[in-house]
Amino acid sequence: MAFLQQIFFMITSLIILHTIPSTTSVVGPDQPTMILIDSICIDTVNMYECEQMIISKLANPHTEMLTLAKIAAINAAIISKETIGIIRDDYLPKAGIPLVKAQLQTCLVAYKGVEKLLEEAYTALLQNKYSEMRRSQSSVIPLFNNCVSDFDLMIHTNWRVKLWINISILAGRKLPAL
Repeated sequence: MAFLQQIFFMITSLIILHTIPSTTSVVGPDQPTMILIDSICIDTVNMYECEQMIISKLANPHTEMLTLAKIAAINAAIISKETIGIIRDDYLPKAGIPLVKAQLQTCLVAYKGVEKLLEEAYTALLQNKYSEMRRSQSSVIPLFNNCVSDFDLMIHTNWRVKLWINISILAGRKLPAL
């Protein structure tokens, strides 16, 4: 069953990534969409960064809340999956200091937990189970406390994943509870 969920997640991710433009083509949101984005980003630490992250992923100038939640959820999942590869393939093999290696191994375990919860959240979102989505996403945040690292890239990556998760949670709060 877990294998089928992973296949489903990968296929859905590819479909969404294909339909969401890269950050190079930006669509200016219309007023109703910008109001939605503002209502999500007002609760984040850096409203401008939050707005720009969402706007850079818009496929059209008018987007509903569900699409904003999907954009945020899939981006959090993609970044966490990429981070696992970076830690495993780039950082760990080069870590010579035992303390650094231990920090990175702890981060790798944390990100594997993050990835699993974000996949569960995204699957729940696709099934319109918004309460389950928010519960899985909220469970992710404490895992980051285990990933303490001195690497600037890890610090920035943790921040970006947290921001996408928060954006998705905030957008998800505006979706009906089922």
